[in-house]
Amino acid sequence: MSPPKEEPERPEYKALLAQDVNLRRWFQNNAKGSQIVAEVYLRRLGSFCAQNRMSPGAYAKLPKRKMEEIAFDFVQDMEAKVNPKSGQKYAPSYVDSNLKAILSWARWNRKRFEMRIRVADSSKRPTLENERVPTNDELRKVLYADTTPLRTRAEIAIMAFAGCRPEVQGNYQGLDGLKIKDFRELVIEDGKVRFTAMPALIVIRSELSKSRHWYPTFMLAEGCEIIKQHLERRLAEGEELSPASGIITSSARSQEKLRNLKVINDASPFLRTTKIGLDIRKAMRASGLPWRPYVFRSYFDTALLLGESKGFVSHAYQQCWMGHKGSIEATYTLRKGELPAELLNDMRSAYGRVAEGLGTTKKEAKVDPRESLITVIMVKEGKSRKEAEEMLQIYERFQERAGKKVEFMEVTEEDIVKVIELTNEGAKGASGRLETDSLAPTSEPQKVVAVEEVEQLLGDGWEFVANLPNGKVIVRK
Repeated sequence: MSPPKEEPERPEYKALLAQDVNLRRWFQNNAKGSQIVAEVYLRRLGSFCAQNRMSPGAYAKLPKRKMEEIAFDFVQDMEAKVNPKSGQKYAPSYVDSNLKAILSWARWNRKRFEMRIRVADSSKRPTLENERVPTNDELRKVLYADTTPLRTRAEIAIMAFAGCRPEVQGNYQGLDGLKIKDFRELVIEDGKVRFTAMPALIVIRSELSKSRHWYPTFMLAEGCEIIKQHLERRLAEGEELSPASGIITSSARSQEKLRNLKVINDASPFLRTTKIGLDIRKAMRASGLPWRPYVFRSYFDTALLLGESKGFVSHAYQQCWMGHKGSIEATYTLRKGELPAELLNDMRSAYGRVAEGLGTTKKEAKVDPRESLITVIMVKEGKSRKEAEEMLQIYERFQERAGKKVEFMEVTEEDIVKVIELTNEGAKGASGRLETDSLAPTSEPQKVVAVEEVEQLLGDGWEFVANLPNGKVIVRK
């Protein structure tokens, strides 16, 4: 690992920055948004100018019309070229990336292009056409393979089970990343690591977030065990760990090798983003998985999507754990300096319900059917948790008076129909609270129908009762 640098590593690009103050300011301004983007843009611009035998400064001094024409010809040429490394044409997304760097440089020099230069199929990414989300078994295969080192196992677990981007674990320069203190329930005592709550809360600090806002996510028991093994091995090797210590770092042996062989004192305590990607890619190839490391983040998101379809987790929680900005409601509720304990506990409960689909050991806690029914009512009927629990209590009391034992083995359509039916039959008292003493079985016929049938039935004397999670509707005579 080389020491962290504030400027690109290639000498020719460093020379460009040293020679042109205006170029250096443009680079520094882009770096405030993203160091990676700043360096990519500089390489793209440098390559473009080299092909046209001029410096970035000379290109910026041309008339705007001339700048546009040169950029257009460059795009046309790139679209027709063949990449000597792959033997295939350059991907449209790569051509578009070059164009974005040129446009950024033009805007910086107050020469925003009026000509709209198009890239054919700019959103097309040939490398992703054959990519798919791995299955649980495929994740397990790479996660526990003998060829996967323990540190790499931890890197994969943080992506697949918590949804964290690689740059969250270690940024581009290796100067910051996930720390032990970011795992809020992680405790180290007497050389042992333990978690005081499960699933474990992870707080992604704003400086690690791509969207530049902090957000919470969670880690299931299987992932916590992997993190525990990784940290305890480091403790056994004599490393002193503190709350400020990184989770994914270069090993003490690697740092010593750099000092001895290259006389370099490694000032970057975290593994760089690129090295994390290389670690995971190497483990995937050894296990026969041909995709990008980033596919494990897609694995996490897919599990949340399936959980949302079953009513286990809300869409707002899914966006939050993925680190996305979300809607304006997220700004008012999830973007505060500290979340209420009630909201965090509900999040933890929701994550626990999708953990069964996330984990590979199949030893995660089983979903409580009663809790699932409460969640379905909250999500689909727009009720608060208190209202949903009250509705379920009505159902349970009614069943008890009828001499029936209430056992929710799974959430069924009939359960939801009955809960809503009994709630609608309940009378409202003066306080507005539901009164259960007046409840009695309804003799009015009801049935579940498709949405398309509702209009006809309403005209025949039926009335609407409620919507069901599966898209159907309850009506009664």
